[in-house]
Amino acid sequence: MRPVGRLLALVLTSISIPLPSHAALVASQAQYQQFAEQGLVQMQKDWWNPKKGWFDNRFPDDGQLPSEWSSYPMMELVAAVAIADPTPDNVALVNSIFKAGENFWDPTINGTGGIAWQWGLKYSGNAYFDDAGWWGVSYLDAYRATGNIRWLWDAGRVLAYIDRYGWDAQNGGMWWDTGHAYKTSEPLAAATLIAATLYRIQHKKYYLNLATKYLAWADAKTENPNAGNLYGRNATDGTVMDYVEGMMIDAHVQLCLETKQQSYCQQAEAIAQASLNEFPTLHPWTPEPDTIYLKGMLDLYAVDGNPTWYALAYANAEAARENARDDTGWWSKDWWGDWADPGVLFTPAGTLELFAWMAAAQPPAS
Repeated sequence: MRPVGRLLALVLTSISIPLPSHAALVASQAQYQQFAEQGLVQMQKDWWNPKKGWFDNRFPDDGQLPSEWSSYPMMELVAAVAIADPTPDNVALVNSIFKAGENFWDPTINGTGGIAWQWGLKYSGNAYFDDAGWWGVSYLDAYRATGNIRWLWDAGRVLAYIDRYGWDAQNGGMWWDTGHAYKTSEPLAAATLIAATLYRIQHKKYYLNLATKYLAWADAKTENPNAGNLYGRNATDGTVMDYVEGMMIDAHVQLCLETKQQSYCQQAEAIAQASLNEFPTLHPWTPEPDTIYLKGMLDLYAVDGNPTWYALAYANAEAARENARDDTGWWSKDWWGDWADPGVLFTPAGTLELFAWMAAAQPPAS
């Protein structure tokens, strides 16, 4: 999948991430696929709760319903495995899991409906637009895995919810929650990615207008000149987060593919380059946000063929392969071998999701 006209590759002078031979990369790709598929079977066995029809937040079950943030890496794992290996069983699992995942929708929020922070929660009161964003992004990947247009409808309805209640129509920017406590870039980046992707798939100008509205505000208000003009948290807080940059990279890629405007391509590469300069190659955060960041890099690599973006994801996947597995066989450590939160759903799901995205990406030819 490539846009008309090749992207203008940036000259990378500050970061060099070595890669092994193509044959070694192909062998690693097969191993990542094995890890992801076997890990998904294990996650289904240990965390799926057939009585409630969704995953447990922890193993063993502590009776707590999982949050959207906890569930998001698991949903993405299911979708990514089917994208990498679209067998009938894998595709059917996506449709089954994402149908159950619609139970995050709480029709009582704001009187018209929105995403609850916890699965199955009704009359949830305060709701969080970053949670809604993760949910919408995952449904785009469910569509990519299955071609099921229902998942586009879900992504579209959550985008409409975020725009109606999360966007500050007077001053711009995206609120963190329905209480309008403060603004932050996580839901802004997710909404931009959802809008840009829906525009690429459905070609509706409404989605282009939303994506460009969000980007115009972000470009004008949040770029941090001390961090390579990466997007900061909001108009007054320049904190940069790798997973925000990853979603913004991906949003520009989607707009580039549909509009054929090379400026979007060049901006995607500029954000990627600045991210390489700002964040360590092995970023010491946690698997869940880091995988969002690396997925954006892999999506850029799929379009421009620049092996540097692939090499970044590969370096982290190799660190995870070496360090993240515990003695029980779960991938419950972080990518440096430290215990993250034993028994919680999102840590092993986040690592396995990275393996699945690596399995779906074709290694560089040389």
